[in-house]
Amino acid sequence: MDTKALEKFCPWARVRLIEAVELRCRLFGLDDAGRAAAPAGSDVVAGRVLTAAQKKQRDALLARIDAAEDGYNALVQEAAYTWFNRYIAIRFMELHGYLSSNVRMLSCAADGSFAPDCLRQAADLALPGLDEAEVLRLMGEGDDEAVFRLVLVAQCNELASALPDVFGHVGEADALLLPDNLLRQGADDVLYHLVADIPEAAWDDVEVLGWMYQFYNAELKADFFNSKRKAAAADIAPATQLFTPEWIVRYMVENSLGRLWMLNHPQSALRERMAYYIEPDAEHEEFLRVSSPEDITFCDPACGSGHILSYAFELLFAMYEEAGYRERDIPELILSKNLAGMEIDERAAQIASLVLALRAREHDRRFFRREVRANVCVLESIPFEEGELVYCSKALTEALTHLGEVGSLLAPTEKDLADLRADLAVCAGDLFASAKAERLKLAIEKCEALSRRFDVVVANPPYMGSAKFNPFMSASVKKHYPDVKSDLCTCFIERGFNLAKEQGYAAMVTMQSWMFLGSFERMRGDIIANKGIVTMAHLGPRAFDAIGGEVVSVTADVIYNGRLSGAGSYVRLVDINGSEEKRLKLVEAIQNPTCGWFYRRDAQTFTQIPGTPIAYWLPKSIGSMFKDGNLGLVFESAGRVKTHNNELYVRNWWEIESAKLHAKWRPYANGGGFCRWSGLRFDVVNWSEEAIENYGSHGGLPNPKALNREGICWGLITSSDTSFRFKTTDELFSSGSPTIVIKQALDASVLIGYLGFLNSSVCKALLQAFNATLNTTVGDVLALPCLPVAWDHNETARVSKACGEIVTADWDSLETSGDFKRHPLL
Repeated sequence: MDTKALEKFCPWARVRLIEAVELRCRLFGLDDAGRAAAPAGSDVVAGRVLTAAQKKQRDALLARIDAAEDGYNALVQEAAYTWFNRYIAIRFMELHGYLSSNVRMLSCAADGSFAPDCLRQAADLALPGLDEAEVLRLMGEGDDEAVFRLVLVAQCNELASALPDVFGHVGEADALLLPDNLLRQGADDVLYHLVADIPEAAWDDVEVLGWMYQFYNAELKADFFNSKRKAAAADIAPATQLFTPEWIVRYMVENSLGRLWMLNHPQSALRERMAYYIEPDAEHEEFLRVSSPEDITFCDPACGSGHILSYAFELLFAMYEEAGYRERDIPELILSKNLAGMEIDERAAQIASLVLALRAREHDRRFFRREVRANVCVLESIPFEEGELVYCSKALTEALTHLGEVGSLLAPTEKDLADLRADLAVCAGDLFASAKAERLKLAIEKCEALSRRFDVVVANPPYMGSAKFNPFMSASVKKHYPDVKSDLCTCFIERGFNLAKEQGYAAMVTMQSWMFLGSFERMRGDIIANKGIVTMAHLGPRAFDAIGGEVVSVTADVIYNGRLSGAGSYVRLVDINGSEEKRLKLVEAIQNPTCGWFYRRDAQTFTQIPGTPIAYWLPKSIGSMFKDGNLGLVFESAGRVKTHNNELYVRNWWEIESAKLHAKWRPYANGGGFCRWSGLRFDVVNWSEEAIENYGSHGGLPNPKALNREGICWGLITSSDTSFRFKTTDELFSSGSPTIVIKQALDASVLIGYLGFLNSSVCKALLQAFNATLNTTVGDVLALPCLPVAWDHNETARVSKACGEIVTADWDSLETSGDFKRHPLL
């Protein structure tokens, strides 16, 4: 869908609503810190006499501020997003005819303008709690603003009984914090722009609500990642939310939930509606037996605004229909028996609950009256003091206290649940322990949800590198997820296997780094040995157009939670630009497996390559290249010269007097761009005794075996191919130019021959398999295969030498070369 209008409106609306709520607080005598100029019960505040209703509302607000654990600013932001959620929910429902009155609350049905029909029909609205006499009085006075406030609050309260997770009852404090000038049509008025700026067509599908939630938090997310601070509890949710494009959701759900149904019902017509479904082989995995749709359990452990749950609802609905259930009975069955979501952000959980309720309302006109609630568990922190509990371990107590940070990564055991119940029993009959008992009941409820296992687990988990973890999260992840501790998303991959039943499925869209990096080698080994990759769409960068650019490189995969014999399906889309273009190529690959970017691979073949990268696109015979070992048998790291002060110790060679150039300064390979074979000799480094002593004092000296020896170097960072160059005996090297040297004295042709191999297309493909990041490390290069070749009579060595001579001559034709003699055209 086109999200441009949403992307502009939502962050703007967030700022305006916060300002409007703050203005209401100041109007009732609160300063910017929430301090009251007049105490509760005051009749006059800020020079104005309060009505009885206003006095009651102000007293309720002051009481809420006093009880607020997170402070006044958090309360203001909560009020702003609560009204935002209410606004967009009512807007969606009025456009779809879901309001009980069938009267538009925010617009005019005749022309779609911001002229609410409810004002013209206010006297006839049968909304519970609406004071008809007061409405008539205000209408008689022509006070449309006051009428609208009464009607809007009454409408929210009516919906609160059907959707308590979204609306909640509008209490006295909430009513006071409802912004002023709701009907004004000015530049800063949110309701007006909600109706006027977002086309009605944008509201066709509930997907719009998830996009609006993401864009509402866009500035908070940008602020966090632009800062250097560690993630506080309040940062994690907005910083890690990423709305998943519909086609990626469908790919994951259809090849997990849809696959489970199709394996149980091979003749099902469901395949006709699953455009992203990949048919299983005739010989496929053992699968969970499902006789009825009611038997299936599905979970999104990081559900955000519910996009994945929403499509799972659609697919499950089709299964129930196929099984012969009545349409109006199906929504309640899906929400009560099939779907479960978990989320640390209450705001996102509200949207997820709303989305599922609206999905249900599509098929059951009376759904809002049935008091059925979606199973979306908000994992908020439950604080306990150290030593407060008798039976629960310190680790569990701390985890519950930080549950709002670790969320569904907490995996409680049966013993944990037994200990919680034992502590609750201790509180029985003790009036002074009633508050603790309530916290224990809540903890048991959350831990029971976290200890369930499901047939299918699908998620777009949070992405956050360990550098941003706060101290508790860092310690917790290291303890419970030691093999995948580098990023939250890889922790969720491992957690997904625990949440999925044996022979169930775990499908996630995650950073692609786990496929290649050495830090995830043990996880890859476990997946290959004990689980199975059913299908993978290797998306690479630019799969999420809404966030732009190369922000994340991802892969979407479905993993079977059991031993999988046979081949999995892989689609390589890393070189395709744009989300829609990737989608089209994925569909084409599914329809035409001979397209050239669809692969079938047995994951056991990955074990033939050092590090076990998920290199499905390499030829099946590639493993034979490693039978003689890797380059680490022939080469070793040269280390690096690290000055710790390049401004003082590094120069361009032409800045140094020629008399000092060789006595005190040495050529310095220091990155510098793409250039194969030779060249990029711009820099020199101070190599005086004083400088060497300084480098050594900071651990900045290279491998002494590498000094005054020829070698091979390259630029550490590249967004394109890695370019390998010859390092001369006098050349030193920085960490920006990793360098390797031959371990023992060998013919010079060996070095030249391997230089040719490293610059080959074969090596390029292997390096992509070892490490798909921007950095090419020494470890990556030394993992390449050792070739049993007589280099002194080898064509590769001859061509490599010739290439080096050509590039050297070309480099020396430039004035930036220290060996420049004259321009070639002169």
